[in-house]
Amino acid sequence: MEEKVKWYNNRAKVIFSLQAFPPLGIYALLRSTAFTAVQKCWVVVGVSALIGLIMWSGVMKPINKWMMSLFA
Repeated sequence: MEEKVKWYNNRAKVIFSLQAFPPLGIYALLRSTAFTAVQKCWVVVGVSALIGLIMWSGVMKPINKWMMSLFA
């Protein structure tokens, strides 16, 4: 009988979940055997840098302004 591979052992799904659903992505990264400890560190650094770059660039500023106007 063929054994199914868990979703968190698929590298692409882990990277996607880190970006789309961070809490789920963190869980997946911790559970994954598809990454070594060093690779897990690099993935965390890379995703953190990507999120930081997006925040620093101001791309989300119009959306944030719109969201804040909904609650005012």
